[in-house]
Amino acid sequence: MGSAGTSETERVAIARRSLFRGGWPQATVGALVTALCVGALGQSVAFVAFLADAFPGASAAQAARYGGALFYVFHHVGMAVHSPDLHLADDADRVLGWPSGRAVDAVIAFALLSGTAVVMGLLIRAGRSAGEAVGGPELRRVIHGAKVAVPYALLSWSASWALSFQVSIPDSSPMSAHPSHIASFLWPLALGAVFGGVGGIRSAGDGMWTSPWLWATEAWPRRWRGALAGGMSMLGLGLVLSLAGLGVAAASEPSIAASYAGTVFRPGVGTGLMAVLLALLALPNVAAWILVPAMGGCLEVGGGAGTSLPSFCFLSYESFFGRPLPGTFNHFWGYPELGQPPRAWLLFLLVPLVAVMVGGALAARRAEARGRWEGLLVGAMAGGIFAVLLTGVLILAAVTARFEGPLTDVATGYFRYGPYPPYGFELALGWGTLGGATGGFLRAVVSGGATRFARRPAPS
Repeated sequence: MGSAGTSETERVAIARRSLFRGGWPQATVGALVTALCVGALGQSVAFVAFLADAFPGASAAQAARYGGALFYVFHHVGMAVHSPDLHLADDADRVLGWPSGRAVDAVIAFALLSGTAVVMGLLIRAGRSAGEAVGGPELRRVIHGAKVAVPYALLSWSASWALSFQVSIPDSSPMSAHPSHIASFLWPLALGAVFGGVGGIRSAGDGMWTSPWLWATEAWPRRWRGALAGGMSMLGLGLVLSLAGLGVAAASEPSIAASYAGTVFRPGVGTGLMAVLLALLALPNVAAWILVPAMGGCLEVGGGAGTSLPSFCFLSYESFFGRPLPGTFNHFWGYPELGQPPRAWLLFLLVPLVAVMVGGALAARRAEARGRWEGLLVGAMAGGIFAVLLTGVLILAAVTARFEGPLTDVATGYFRYGPYPPYGFELALGWGTLGGATGGFLRAVVSGGATRFARRPAPS
């Protein structure tokens, strides 16, 4: 009896040691492959722009530094920027509310979400490889998959010390920049832990939905599986429909598209091509920034120089940046007050409505909802997942600028551009749970009616 107890204790100790010591070779290889692939993407974009003469007078080495900067931008790592006399082309610094004409030290952070999506996919793949190599129960696979985060963050942090570059923008003051060293560790660590862990549990295949260790009954894994599929569908469909709606709006106002093209290509074809490449990488950002106003939220600027100011809304169903009101003045930000958008913009209400109802119906279908109320429940659960996912996208899509200096200097402050993530969460939760529940309920009603019709005996 004592021998059996000792043997069991030894097995538990060995399992614990392997949990913390095992899996590191696979995690390190996965992190290295991910870093190389993401770095190659950044270099590809930079050298396409370099060959198109987007950086007049820049060397190949300078273009390579820009490609390295894109690696960090894909991870939402802020860039520490110094300018001895801040000035941007076309007075963009004044439009943004930044301390113009002063020496500034700032950290500017944003993510180009097309590149971030590539990062996420590669980290999931790396975590899945680590989970498959180690095997075992689902939680064990998650932990081993998340181990990708540690070598990945160390690689990013180490490389950040070797990267610094000069930012040359036409008609702008000279600027020097380098990645924020703290952020270059923390953001890759967070992304690696989350998406490496997702890959780890995905390595279990259907086992994550059938494991008796995770689930006491068969009903809840079926429901959560459907809710996850529905929530992801809500987000994907909402972003796609937002871009489609923006395309229709741009087509109805060709002067806006012509003005944009004239602005970006005015410095030269190469500069315009670089702007187009960056716009393509930022398409998910644009979609998220349209989706929140479509749900009734606001595309805004918040923060302020030296103190926190009330946010200013550029785009909502009450404010439209294309309709400044003559003779008005917002004394907090210096912008003119804005009028309402054209009535046709109310059609954007269809974007979240279609997205959440279709997502709720897909959730009920995937969950094989057994009755109307289960369909309603699964649709509402999908709405909760949609709210969490959209909040994560909004955090990554936000543009922030933090200026550092003496507290008495106006060259201090914090600025945030984009929808406010907590408000986005509230809106997505409301739309998602109500619309998802409605879609799930209707799907269950339709499928229940079809089942009864199929079971009706044929007339003799």
